[in-house]
Amino acid sequence: MCLAAAVDTGTQPNTWRQCLADASPATIDACTALIQSNPWNDGAYVNRGIAYRRLGDIDRAIRDYDQAIRVNPRAADALNNRGNAFRAREEYDRAMRDYDEAIRLDPHYAHALNNRGIIFLELGDLNRSIVEFDRAIAEDGKYANAFRNRGIAFANLSHFDRAIQDFDMAFTLNPAIGHGDEYALALYGRGLARQRAGDLAGLTDIEQATRLRADVAEVMTGSDDDP
Repeated sequence: MCLAAAVDTGTQPNTWRQCLADASPATIDACTALIQSNPWNDGAYVNRGIAYRRLGDIDRAIRDYDQAIRVNPRAADALNNRGNAFRAREEYDRAMRDYDEAIRLDPHYAHALNNRGIIFLELGDLNRSIVEFDRAIAEDGKYANAFRNRGIAFANLSHFDRAIQDFDMAFTLNPAIGHGDEYALALYGRGLARQRAGDLAGLTDIEQATRLRADVAEVMTGSDDDP
């Protein structure tokens, strides 16, 4: 986000704070006021685009990201967020191009690295996704979402111990993430693996997984039938 741009607008600080808020008509109004005061404020376009995307108006979000990039072709945050908008429309090639360019402009951009990993994860290229999540975590060791996403990749590879370690770290860093369905599935998978190895702790894993998700056994059994 281009916080310095707010200094150039001459607007009151509370307008900029509102522009940085989550999705709401008031956020959009505040960002629009900043843009009207200074049409070269790429940060205000980016934040208004984020608000539009969270409200489900992907087309208007992309238009704002486009304008931010026209104003500042080196705005890595605009490229990253436009990539998110394209990913929401399942336009993965366009999303990947934007993430690639954001990372080229800022090789330490943890969010763009994580988002590129999500593309690989959604396309089923699990090992490449883990490489990207590793890079994101190397850049920001407190990036809870990157740990969670890497956990999902490990779980899909049946590396349940590593998945659970990542889910636990994500939860520690951000308790709002919770111990959700992915954690339950990984825990159940680890429980089965432990039982097969004669480890009685496997039953504890399975019981805990079932408390988190009652149908975990049916889901895991069904997943074994996938081609």
